[in-house]
Amino acid sequence: MVRIEYDAAGNAIKVPSLEAIALKRPEFFSGPRIWAESLAPALQAREAERRETIRKVWRKTLAAVMIPAILLLVLGLMNPFIFGGWMLFLFFGVPLSVVLIAGMDWLRVYAMKAATKQLVLGAACECFGFTYQTLAPDVSKVTDYRSLLKAARAYQARHGPPGGKTGKRRRGGQTRVTTPFGSASFGSSHATGPECPTPAYDLLEDASLLPGHDTRHFEDLIRGTRAGAAFSLVEAKLETSGKNGGTVFQGMLFHVQYPDRFLGRTLMARSRWWKRGKAAKDLQKVSLVSSELDKAFTVYSTDQVEARALLTPDRMERLIALERHFSGGKLRGVFEDGHMTIALEAPNQFEAGSIFKPLVDAERFSSALVELGLVCDMIDGFLTRDWVKDKL
Repeated sequence: MVRIEYDAAGNAIKVPSLEAIALKRPEFFSGPRIWAESLAPALQAREAERRETIRKVWRKTLAAVMIPAILLLVLGLMNPFIFGGWMLFLFFGVPLSVVLIAGMDWLRVYAMKAATKQLVLGAACECFGFTYQTLAPDVSKVTDYRSLLKAARAYQARHGPPGGKTGKRRRGGQTRVTTPFGSASFGSSHATGPECPTPAYDLLEDASLLPGHDTRHFEDLIRGTRAGAAFSLVEAKLETSGKNGGTVFQGMLFHVQYPDRFLGRTLMARSRWWKRGKAAKDLQKVSLVSSELDKAFTVYSTDQVEARALLTPDRMERLIALERHFSGGKLRGVFEDGHMTIALEAPNQFEAGSIFKPLVDAERFSSALVELGLVCDMIDGFLTRDWVKDKL
């Protein structure tokens, strides 16, 4: 299994080359060719524009930072009393100056980053026969603050104001549970924001496996078919509003459509984080085969035999490997009807490298390939052997 090594801050420090991974799995074989023939030339064509955009945005940002400082010095010489509030003056003045002077340029940087992600992740997904969408807001028509305000109003009209709770009601209902991390509400959130492009969000929320939130945001949508089973992956960010608001979930939502229906309903989560709520009232606790995994995970199901057969040590180890690779935690999921749906809290993934570095870097592409390969390993491990025979 190909892996990427990371430092303590989560930055990649050892990414295998395209040539080194080309023969590790069939999907990687076309990687060097796609890089040389299409992706590298496409990135090279954008490199001059990237350098100019970055140079311009830093120059304007530096000027924007200096203007409030110079203004404070001039006004302070005229009236020394003003120096007493210098911290407050700079605290409000610097951000306002940056927005007014360099705001549009930073928006272009954002647009360039989204376009780069689309190129790199799109090419990586092509190797696996998958599709990729950044889901990033289209700011290509934003040229000034008037058009930016117009786009913001259109977004608000479509998705509602943050914290407005205009989202549709979920059937799960709010469930208050106590965990070692504090008391939290799970279930129906009435959250505003775009509808999730996959069934994962609704299914996890109905199972009370997502924290209560007011707003939602989705990005990096990957769709495809693996061994005949349709799957989707999307990154989600859920937030609460108000005085003590903030991010309550950031991570990945997986949804795999099984070829056969499960006989029962099984809920799984990392131990000492999740307690059974109303959505799991008809389920019974399951003891896993491995004593170590039984301590690490809490499992409830309506079918004890099916749950133990499903959550074998090999399959659980694949989930843990996925969790470890993406520096994630609080893994949880629901297995019901014909789907496996999993949530993994993790920092932003699938970033395709920094926009502040040269675009023509093969590590951007090889990193994306390795991450997609790990996702496929997890999916392969949960599909039955009979089903994937002669299909992988």
